[in-house]
Amino acid sequence: MFTSIRSIVFSFFFISALSAAELGLGDDAPEFFLRDQEGYIHSLNQHRGKYVLLFFYPRDFIPFSISEVLAFERSYQALKQKNVVIYGVSNDDLTRHQKFHEKFKLTYDLLSDPNEEIIKAYEARNFLGRKFVSYLISPDGRIFRKYSGPSPVKHPTLALADIPS
Repeated sequence: MFTSIRSIVFSFFFISALSAAELGLGDDAPEFFLRDQEGYIHSLNQHRGKYVLLFFYPRDFIPFSISEVLAFERSYQALKQKNVVIYGVSNDDLTRHQKFHEKFKLTYDLLSDPNEEIIKAYEARNFLGRKFVSYLISPDGRIFRKYSGPSPVKHPTLALADIPS
């Protein structure tokens, strides 16, 4: 009996892994319609013709998230000069985003995804929870680069280096 249960569990995870369509370079980036800290709705499509740097982080006000958000803030002007729009995304509500935005005097918008639909579409969640991942989306709406790994504070400088002059 133990063997058959183990086989069923293995099969479930194996089939789930195969059926999950992973976002790859050149794929169409999933469209989104999300509210920022002020309540305004933003979409990917409204930025056609520009690069969009979309970064996902677990929660406002936790140390690693603060470090990542501030790293994007430090790179904001250099990214803006390269015609890049930056959005930070988490599942925090608008009120929490507004407090976080004000406390750290951010110059880019934080988007709220309370149902985690976009978080899941961009694979910014796994069985352990939400994760740090960033996507550089090309002006034609395709995934240009994906940044993940142990050092999310490097994502904005990696993106700066990857954007053609």
